[in-house]
Amino acid sequence: MCRAVRVVRSGEMGYLRASKYFSVPRGTLERYMKDTSRSPEELVDVHLGGRTVLPSELENKLVEFNHGPEIL
Repeated sequence: MCRAVRVVRSGEMGYLRASKYFSVPRGTLERYMKDTSRSPEELVDVHLGGRTVLPSELENKLVEFNHGPEIL
């Protein structure tokens, strides 16, 4: 996605061609292009959605617990 944003910003390709070439959604690429104040890396690093309820450490422990050794 970062390369697609760079190529469109430089004028080497348009939205449609870059989205097909880099296999990224055209709508997402267009949305990223509207924000010219941030670098491509910053645009891609944005996390959507709300905050998680559990701390990441507890979530990881739950995953380990659920995927622990199976009794045959």
